[in-house]
Amino acid sequence: MMRRSRRTLMKRHSYLLCSVLAVILLASCGGKDPLLVKKAAEQQTEITRLRAELVVLDEQFRNLPQDRSTELATAHRSAETQDAEIVILEAQLAKLQARKAQLAKEYDEYKRKYVIR
Repeated sequence: MMRRSRRTLMKRHSYLLCSVLAVILLASCGGKDPLLVKKAAEQQTEITRLRAELVVLDEQFRNLPQDRSTELATAHRSAETQDAEIVILEAQLAKLQARKAQLAKEYDEYKRKYVIR
């Protein structure tokens, strides 16, 4: 927000400066020297072109995407939390698989010991 207001202020100052320069140039010409009048007209044309270019750039600046750095930081924190949870769940899974293997072994021993006829 601060950036836009500073840019707007600079744009106003540049318009004011260009206008003052154009007035000084036109006043100094006084219609006496045709070469100076032609040069002043060319400069005024250049000022107009630059203003139009500035309007286009300002519009492009307004259409830039919003800053998503806070959302990205939140997503990174969430991913880190989920990674930690994955590690915990994988450890629990390994314990359960070991317990399952142990129970399967005990069941096989039971079946050998007490054969069903």
